[in-house]
Amino acid sequence: MMKLSLQLALSGLLALSCATAAFAEAAIFSQYSYDQAKQKAEQDHKLLLIDFTASWCPPCKRMESSTWPDEALQAWVKENAIAIQIDVDEDKKTTSALKVSAMPTLVLFSTDGSTSEVGRQVGLISPAELLRWLKEAKSGKSGEELEKAQDASNDSAIWERISGARQLMLSQKNTEALEEYLWLWNNLKNDDATFGELRLKMVPVEIKQLCASYPAAKTKMGELRDAAEKADNRADWIILNGILDDNARTLTWFDNAKSDPNKLETISKNSALLEPVLFSNCRWADAAKYLYPQPLAKIAEYHKRAEDMKKPRPDTEVAKDFDPFPSMILLVYGAYIGANKEAEAQKIADECLRLDDTPAMHTALENMAKSMRAARGK
Repeated sequence: MMKLSLQLALSGLLALSCATAAFAEAAIFSQYSYDQAKQKAEQDHKLLLIDFTASWCPPCKRMESSTWPDEALQAWVKENAIAIQIDVDEDKKTTSALKVSAMPTLVLFSTDGSTSEVGRQVGLISPAELLRWLKEAKSGKSGEELEKAQDASNDSAIWERISGARQLMLSQKNTEALEEYLWLWNNLKNDDATFGELRLKMVPVEIKQLCASYPAAKTKMGELRDAAEKADNRADWIILNGILDDNARTLTWFDNAKSDPNKLETISKNSALLEPVLFSNCRWADAAKYLYPQPLAKIAEYHKRAEDMKKPRPDTEVAKDFDPFPSMILLVYGAYIGANKEAEAQKIADECLRLDDTPAMHTALENMAKSMRAARGK
């Protein structure tokens, strides 16, 4: 795609492409800032549609020439929404606040008194698909209806379910919210490349919020925990203990398991889930010994994963300054500092800087060391 862009530039066609993009922007996008657009959308009782883009993003350029100029799409947006574009390089604050790391990303907000996200699309999308998604989101369809409208495994459908569940919870429609969260719990997989992190982290946090105000949700989660334990599904059992504010149960299991050689592999497999439990209880020595017994190998594993995350999909581009590696290694480094294993911690820091000698890495290591030494009282 970059080669094609250069060929277009050399042939003089780039100017025509830019003119087309400028026409699309003028026709469909307002020139408001994020705050101004939010205020205008609330004032006009319209949706707020944000297109996160970048000048160096080939899929974004394709949307400029093939999606945004569509007349039916433009007409619908003009009547129902305030639409703006945000260049991720020019407005890093909003990009970071809305957790956007791949382009193009479309984020849609309702403005019915309290601006809240109702859905997002990541990647190149056709005018017809985008228009259908916008109409369905505006209609307030339930998660079940949206599932019938599009494949539930589709990225946008999952985001719509997550946003819909959150909206139901905020509206205190607890029974319906529980149904949506149960669907997400039962259908997302921990090892899914796209949504695994959501099931491991974000979805449990929101279910925990629902449990705090809706006893039936807590009862249901308790039943799921019992079933997970019976099935020896230790990963789900640990997550559900967290949802139920019962990490003491996880610690009891861990203390028994760490003295049983046959269970050390189970601890290793669930290290990411055990991290917050051990750290919140200042069990840094346990984390260093049982979660990261070979810290340099763990650092190498994280580095490979970070490099893979930085590679764009065919229909997206990743932010130029996107570097997940510094945040990924912090708990490994912090565990050894907290356990007062300074020599080993220094080896970890040296390896991290060898792999990623950036200001972000230096800052991350310095801040973690400072906070962990303060936490251990030395």
